[in-house]
Amino acid sequence: MKTGLRRGFTLIELLVVIAIIAVLIALLLPAVQAAREAARRSQCVNNMKQLGIALHNFHDVNLNLPSSDRPAGVTTLPRIAGLTLMLPYFEQNNVYNAYNQTLNWSGVENTTSVRSKINVFLCPSAQQSDVLDGDPQPPSVWAANVAAVTHYSPTIGIDRRLGTPGLGLVGAAGDTLTVGPWTGLLPKNIKSRLADATDGLSNTIAIAESASRPYVYRKGGKQVGSNLLTNRSNAGGWCRPASDFSVDGSSQDGSVIPGPCPLNCTNGEDIGSQTFPYSYYGSEGSGEAYGFHPGGANFVFGDGSVKFIKETVSIRIFANLVTRAGGEIISSDQY
Repeated sequence: MKTGLRRGFTLIELLVVIAIIAVLIALLLPAVQAAREAARRSQCVNNMKQLGIALHNFHDVNLNLPSSDRPAGVTTLPRIAGLTLMLPYFEQNNVYNAYNQTLNWSGVENTTSVRSKINVFLCPSAQQSDVLDGDPQPPSVWAANVAAVTHYSPTIGIDRRLGTPGLGLVGAAGDTLTVGPWTGLLPKNIKSRLADATDGLSNTIAIAESASRPYVYRKGGKQVGSNLLTNRSNAGGWCRPASDFSVDGSSQDGSVIPGPCPLNCTNGEDIGSQTFPYSYYGSEGSGEAYGFHPGGANFVFGDGSVKFIKETVSIRIFANLVTRAGGEIISSDQY
């Protein structure tokens, strides 16, 4: 009697099955990655909403906004970041109480506080979240591993170089006034109020993504160097007033500042080859608006809302959103 034969896979059939599985995985992987990024972006938005609420709660209590205090140049005077002042308003009282505001952020007495990694300051899409920022002020060239970083920072205004012919924005280079049409919602060393945003709080950016500093990143997530002694932006630590930044813009590849690209072309100018105070920035920060989300970055506006701005926005519209009293009329479909 003829018994049934158990037929196995031929090599060709096996290869076909493997090819089908590979195609299915190739189709599924982008969807999985997109879902993960959507979740990360949602967490980023939630973090920034907490900062927006903290901004308003601080204003309600103190009747002014939490601007950074940064005496110019090389100094032993205390330098206190606006983000430090906001700590009690999103349940970071322990870190705030451990911080001695009569001393500089880089002093050894504040080491425990400023090295605290604060999740609200960190975007899950960003790179280099565990790096520590350093102190550029002499006597050392750059003292490493001093402070935990933030991926979100206040915008103090727009660079006056953007007023040069060609870019044609407000505040031409050479202006000497402290406050002018270039001023943002959170300028340093000034007790600003929400009422100063005469352009409207829903039309004025307060806090921007500027992720992964002090490492320098450029268009497409390309990291510039791996040694912070030679390649870094003057920004990164949440406790540093220098992490606040003015909008300079850059070339499309992020290598030249200033320029026509307002965001996602670089997270800051590379000042690693310079000594403090820096040739253009002095003691100010060199950061720029930069997120690791495809197509744009998140921003906290003066009304506490968080909006996603596309990286295709023109630098003129973006600058108008940063200034608080420029008198521009901007609609949401422009960004």
